[in-house]
Amino acid sequence: MTTEPAAVEYDGAGILDRVQATVQRYCILPNRHAVTAVTLFIAYTHAASVFDYAPRLVLSSPEKRSGKTRCLEIIGHLSHRPLWTANASTAALYRSLARPRTLLLDEADTVFGTRHKAEQNEDLRGLLNAGFQRGTPVIRYDASAKTVMELHTFAPVVLAAIGRLPDTVTDRAVNIAMRRRKPGEHVEPFRVTRDVEPLQALAYELDCWITDNHETLKHARPLLPVYDRAADLWEPLVAVADLASGRWPERARHAATGLTADAATADADHSPSHELLLDTRAVLEQFEGDFIPTEALISRLTRIPDSRWQDEGLTGRRLAILLRPYGITVGRANNRMRDRGYHHRDFRDAFARYLHTPEPTPGPGPAMRPQPADTTTQPPDQQEHV
Repeated sequence: MTTEPAAVEYDGAGILDRVQATVQRYCILPNRHAVTAVTLFIAYTHAASVFDYAPRLVLSSPEKRSGKTRCLEIIGHLSHRPLWTANASTAALYRSLARPRTLLLDEADTVFGTRHKAEQNEDLRGLLNAGFQRGTPVIRYDASAKTVMELHTFAPVVLAAIGRLPDTVTDRAVNIAMRRRKPGEHVEPFRVTRDVEPLQALAYELDCWITDNHETLKHARPLLPVYDRAADLWEPLVAVADLASGRWPERARHAATGLTADAATADADHSPSHELLLDTRAVLEQFEGDFIPTEALISRLTRIPDSRWQDEGLTGRRLAILLRPYGITVGRANNRMRDRGYHHRDFRDAFARYLHTPEPTPGPGPAMRPQPADTTTQPPDQQEHV
């Protein structure tokens, strides 16, 4: 008579707690939202095969020696089938993604840092962009075989860079702004010969727990506090948090809200048009009446403390050019035909679409934790370098 092996019950919240503690042992992250995001991203890589989107994780800083490479290294040792991509050809990467891997790209600024470099690495950029969503292979023609090939691109990606990466990359990423350690902030030194084995043991336990719950994660539809592209990014991470339960569901949603707001602020700083919408809304909230003359709007915009309009200057023509893509055009007041300006009502649609506070994405709520099942997962593959 055969005896069924005993089911293994995992403490998902406890496993995530230990992943977080391990990350914080070796890395200084900027805030609690960043700690939560990195922890959940590591766990998510072990379940990437069941989700439709593969979020990117971008570690950026204004200067070197800000802990990006060390954080990338720790993430790699804890992630699913890590693939270090330093000096790898794009062709080699394409052929390594028959099954999802966790791609790790250090010094990504050397790939995308200038227009010339970006043009030289357009194939790699295409891989990173296409691999965000399942079912978007890259099509290539093999001249030697005289055939068209579909190459897999779907994979989680971690990038470390000095400065800002292209918008097409950061828009698909959870972005963490790393900072140099202050005196008094201490981390443990990391040594491969001494410290890798405990990390791999933790990665194996994480992989067993996640793999045992693939079906639950595959059908999870967590309630999200963000929308559109941000919801695509955060759905896998929040689903993992809901599976773990405990304090993780709440922490995941706070991190999603906080880091998405940070990204929106960074986008506003990067995009003059978006910053103009934000500043115009602030002006119109203090302005009485439905019509504001162009000169009055410019005057108020340039008086906003620390605004770019003080430094760069703003003319009526530039104002019109920046607002036109949002469907906002210059007009005249009904009772003073000489005054050219803008009706308050013309901004409402743009404000609602681009500046509104997001409502939670509909869903049935947190993923339910399933009954434990037998664990047959093998240890994760050793890290490979291409």
